[in-house]
Amino acid sequence: MASLPDAPGSLELSKIAGPWLLAGLLNSGLFGILTVQVYLYYLAFPKDRAVTRGLVYWVYLLEASQTVLLIHDLFETFIRGFADLASLNEVNALWFSIPILTGIVTFTCQGFYAYRISVLMQNKAVGCVIACCCLVQLGAAIAIGIQAKFIGHLSGLFAQNVRTTVAVWYPSSALCDVIVAVCMTYTLSRSETNILKTSQLLKRIIRLTVETGTLTAATAIVSLILAFLPGHLAYYETSVTVLSKLYSNSMMVLLNNRISIGHRDEDGKHNAEPSILCFHHSAGETYSSIHLGDNV
Repeated sequence: MASLPDAPGSLELSKIAGPWLLAGLLNSGLFGILTVQVYLYYLAFPKDRAVTRGLVYWVYLLEASQTVLLIHDLFETFIRGFADLASLNEVNALWFSIPILTGIVTFTCQGFYAYRISVLMQNKAVGCVIACCCLVQLGAAIAIGIQAKFIGHLSGLFAQNVRTTVAVWYPSSALCDVIVAVCMTYTLSRSETNILKTSQLLKRIIRLTVETGTLTAATAIVSLILAFLPGHLAYYETSVTVLSKLYSNSMMVLLNNRISIGHRDEDGKHNAEPSILCFHHSAGETYSSIHLGDNV
C-alpha cells in the first residue's frame, strides 16, 4: 500500500479527493430531500394522471440507481483504495452514473416541461424546440459516458475530444432551462384572473419556475466553467454530480406546490393549523389530511 503523501502532496490530494467526496455527500443529501418529496406526492396526488405518476416514479428510480452507484464508487475509492492515489483516478461506474443517468433525468424533466408548455401555449413549435435541446444534451451526455468508459481514467477526461462534447452538453442543457423558464413565465403571466386564490397560485408557479430554472441553468454553466479551468482541476465533479438531483427536485417542487398547510372547516373555509397537512388533490375538490401532532 502506498504511503500517505507529505504536506504539499496533501494539499494536492485535497484538490482531487475533496470535490469527489463533497459530491457524494451532496448527492446523497439531495436524494433524501427527493425521497421526502416523492413520498408526499404519493400521499397527496393519487388521482393524478397515470403518465405523470409514472414519470415521477421513473425519475426516482433513476436517481436511486445513481446514488447507489455513487456510494459504491465512493466505497471503492476511499475504503478499498485507501491511501492508494491511483484509485482516485479510476472511473469505475462513474461513466454511467454521472453523465448518462444525469442526461436521462434531465431529458425526462425537460421533456415534461416541453409537453406542459406546448399544451399551455397551444404551440407545438415551442415544445419541439425544447425537445430538440433535450435531445442534444442527452446525446452529448451519452457520448461523454461512452468516452469515459473507454478512457478508463478521470484524468483522461480532459482530452480535447471530451472537452468538445462537454462544451455541447452543459450549454444545451442551460439553454433548454432558460427557454422553459421564459416560456412558462410568459404563458402564465398572460393568464389573467380575478380569483385571488388562482392569481396567487399562478404567481407562485411563475416564481418557482424562474427560481428552479435559474438554479439548474446556473449549475450547468458553473460546471462548464469549472471543467475548463486551467490546471485540469477536479472541481467540476461536485457540480455535475448534483445536477440531476437539482432537476428532479425542481420537477417535484412544481408538482407538489399544490400542497398547503391547514384544513377545511365544515363551512368550507380554509383554516391554517400547524398540526394538519392538507392535500388538495388536482382531480376535483377533494381534500385529505395527515395529523402531524398536537397544537403547540
